[in-house]
Amino acid sequence: MSAKCTKSFSLIIFLFLLSFLVFSEEHNKTERARLLFYNPESNINNFVSLKISYDSYLSKFGDYRFQPFNKKELFEKAVLDNKDGVYLLSSWHFYFLRDMIDLQPILVGVLKGRSTQKKILTVKNNITDIAQLKGKTIACSGSAQYTRNILKEVLGGNNVSLLKTFKLILVPKDIDALMAVSFGMASAALTTERSLDNLAKINYKQYQSLKPLMASRQHYLALAALSPTTNKTTGEIIDILEKMGIHPEGETRLSMLGLDGWRRLSRQEQRLLKQPGIHGL
Repeated sequence: MSAKCTKSFSLIIFLFLLSFLVFSEEHNKTERARLLFYNPESNINNFVSLKISYDSYLSKFGDYRFQPFNKKELFEKAVLDNKDGVYLLSSWHFYFLRDMIDLQPILVGVLKGRSTQKKILTVKNNITDIAQLKGKTIACSGSAQYTRNILKEVLGGNNVSLLKTFKLILVPKDIDALMAVSFGMASAALTTERSLDNLAKINYKQYQSLKPLMASRQHYLALAALSPTTNKTTGEIIDILEKMGIHPEGETRLSMLGLDGWRRLSRQEQRLLKQPGIHGL
């Protein structure tokens, strides 16, 4: 082979290796986009604004991207397909997914110093007794299975037979469940207590037409969980989330999710969350 051909061949190899490194770097950048969000309890309307706001904040710390989902099925598919990332989700959704994938809960949301909330069964003011809901429709934003588990807890032993008579309407967000009761599409709504407070801010007249009838025990707020396959990047994202509450810009983003901070779960709390059959505190 001539010196000229050898030089040309070497140049081709160099360019190939260079393009491979560039591709690998770009691929790694894409792989860093691993912060996924889905939580109907947050009552978010503008997902585009949410994504832009979080992308802007995260870009200050590195090449991280935020991907919100407004449909449960799409979020679950992304979690099961990726199996590598940080997922922001409601505690009820974590309980559901833990049977499919070995998610590790790391952080829990904080609001006004609390990391838990109750589920409230809300009805129109003319409903005075749980027996009046026999055969009626209940609106909720969670899965049917989870909703029935919470309703069983709310109803207690004396009224659990009513559960079999309920019809469920699954809606995108907690606030939609409350609206369904206000407009007569459902007789009751199972939501977080915070969602009822949010309705008071959005439409006080509708809020006044409703009342809490029964409540569950305490359940965790939103969780930040890791997939079974973790790496340096996922740890970095967890650190960013944990420190959001100490930055004014971070506080603004947290408020969009109905939180004012995150805290680390203790090992005991982590064990409790991963214990089969446990769905609350």
